[in-house]
Amino acid sequence: LTPKPELTSDPAGAALTGNTVTLTCRMDLSTGWDFYWYKHTPNSETKKTETNSYRVKIDSVSDGGQYWCRAGRGNPVYYTQYSDALPKAVVMVRPDERVFRGETVTLRCDIKWGGDTEWTYRWEIERTNYQYKNSVSRFSTQEWNISSVDHVHSGKYTCTGQMGTQSSQRSDAVTLTVS
Repeated sequence: LTPKPELTSDPAGAALTGNTVTLTCRMDLSTGWDFYWYKHTPNSETKKTETNSYRVKIDSVSDGGQYWCRAGRGNPVYYTQYSDALPKAVVMVRPDERVFRGETVTLRCDIKWGGDTEWTYRWEIERTNYQYKNSVSRFSTQEWNISSVDHVHSGKYTCTGQMGTQSSQRSDAVTLTVS
């Protein structure tokens, strides 16, 4: 199985103009790897480093966008998988992913490494209720409060963020189960 590195940033949540952000390509591999950094698309190489960190100075909006990393070594080069991209959407559920009918549930979409910019959010819900099995809903608020959940709200929730032409990576799915 080809290893897949994890891309993290420091600071974790700020990608504002004027900041310097350090991206780190984390993985549990032996030494001797070079690290490859990509911006906007995974196949457009921007930088090769011998260490697993890369500093990005955010001088303008054009320095924003999605970033990926992967590692490689040897000749010909053997590459790991691409990391997930930053920025990435993350879904949080309060109080829990497993709730009872009638409870209040809040779903929130946050953009990891997205800065304090104005994002537009898109949610997708894959319903698990047998009556709504294949229906998908879309709505555009960052936070969604369901004051009295019912079985119809059970399903897999994902979100993405959009800001102009830039979009975040889709979040991992969160499964809401209503008993």
